[in-house]
Amino acid sequence: MGKATFTEWAGQGGAGSYRHRGRAMLLIADTDVGDAADAAIAAAGGRPLRRIAWTEVEAGLAAVVAAPVVLAEAGGVAPERLEQALPALCRFLEAMETRGVVTFGPDQIDLVARHLMDAPVELLCDATIPQRALALAQAALPRALMLNDSMPDRVEDDRHAYHPQGSESDDQHIRRMAEGIAQISRITAGLLSHTAPAEGGPDARDLADRRRSFASEPAPGGQVVTPQEVRRVIQLRQSRSRFFGQFIGEGLFEDPAWDMLLDLFAAELEGNRVSVSSLCIAAGVAPTTALRWIARMTDMGLFVRHPDPVDRRRAFMTLSSRASEAMRAYLVAARKA
Repeated sequence: MGKATFTEWAGQGGAGSYRHRGRAMLLIADTDVGDAADAAIAAAGGRPLRRIAWTEVEAGLAAVVAAPVVLAEAGGVAPERLEQALPALCRFLEAMETRGVVTFGPDQIDLVARHLMDAPVELLCDATIPQRALALAQAALPRALMLNDSMPDRVEDDRHAYHPQGSESDDQHIRRMAEGIAQISRITAGLLSHTAPAEGGPDARDLADRRRSFASEPAPGGQVVTPQEVRRVIQLRQSRSRFFGQFIGEGLFEDPAWDMLLDLFAAELEGNRVSVSSLCIAAGVAPTTALRWIARMTDMGLFVRHPDPVDRRRAFMTLSSRASEAMRAYLVAARKA
């Protein structure tokens, strides 16, 4: 007898499924999905609960009384269907206080990110079976164990990067970067505080709290940062791989957090908007890894997400006002170095 599919496994008499001690896992997928979902759930030690088609997500989730881990296979699903189903999935996960894993294709990044970037889900673009399984296993952990460094970091990208014990994790790297940006912001505020405000006018704190426009503004000391300067920095960073990629590959100089900060700052100065998918490209890493960085940096107050008023399937990313000020101050300081 061959290996049972998800539906067959979950429906074999009921008792057989309940003897499986793993965490209950619910699959959202159309009937033509391959064996990847079944294999990932089995590898994660999950207990199949049921399978729901994308056309039946709202009604199907309403009938679920447990709090299973959800695996949603969105690849190839029509945008119109996802527009209706993804908000329902988000509401279910939040109401049940459970987690999910959503897989999708590169052409669906903006749509999925718009609805699920803030949801309790792991977003996997073009995921392999091991990536699915590892994400499911982590989602199934009790909340008390879901700490930043409670287990080896998730599969980072298509190269299955591994962070050995003692090396700096993504969270530690972002935290260190945030502390550095906060320090630059304090220095900037200190420089501004030495400039006396006009009588009856706003003080430096009022100015610092205002949202920045897309226009290029003077840095401390009246110096202006131009978009050409920022693009030049980006171009120089990208050119390194052409000369050193032969030694270890393009991943030698990966620094998605800094690459995205530079790209968003350049776009701000140019008056351009950057979609989530475009920012993933600018990150220079696999989309799954880039989305994880975007979510974390948004949570830390570096990025701000804005819905597209014209296209509901997209969202745009910008720097927060403090991050923008810090980038401006940094580039001015770099001139003097």
